[in-house]
Amino acid sequence: MEIHLIRHTQVHNTEKLCYGQSDIPLAETSENDMAYVRSKLKYDDRTVVYSSPFKRCTDLAETISDSFIQRPELSEMHFGDWEQKSWDSLDQEVLSQWMSDFVNSQVPGGESFEIMHTRCTHFWEELISSENERVFIITHAGVIRSILAHVLGIPLKNIFQLQVDYGSVSKITYDRKFKSLVVNFVNQV
Repeated sequence: MEIHLIRHTQVHNTEKLCYGQSDIPLAETSENDMAYVRSKLKYDDRTVVYSSPFKRCTDLAETISDSFIQRPELSEMHFGDWEQKSWDSLDQEVLSQWMSDFVNSQVPGGESFEIMHTRCTHFWEELISSENERVFIITHAGVIRSILAHVLGIPLKNIFQLQVDYGSVSKITYDRKFKSLVVNFVNQV
């Protein structure tokens, strides 16, 4: 099975808002950005497309396929009380405490990275037990990092060492017979 992890295209976020599970507009270049991403993918009728339910992902999914499956497990981390607030406006002491252990510490009213990781890995285990031949997963940087951490055995505290750019594609191949996973490439733009 070929699994392509695709990050949504660039957003318009001049105010530097925290927007994990908030809808935020795409950049003015979004049509060109999405066309470029689509041109890198080999979509055919055997390809199953999954998407986070947020518009920045479903817009890209719609340009790839007329039918795609929205899965809430593919949502970015929930930043709770911080959603739609600028990072600079947050209580910097609370932010610093969270950043020192973002894996286990929950954002006020939101998730920890571990909580997000658990829902992502549940989706992943369901996915690799399916009979799909080729899968496109259109999602967010946190979800892609979470899946890659799971596949590669990377401790979650080190996950931000993986670059995941807007519109990038990472590819994983799963061999059902041998139950083996190979990361073919990461962050291809």
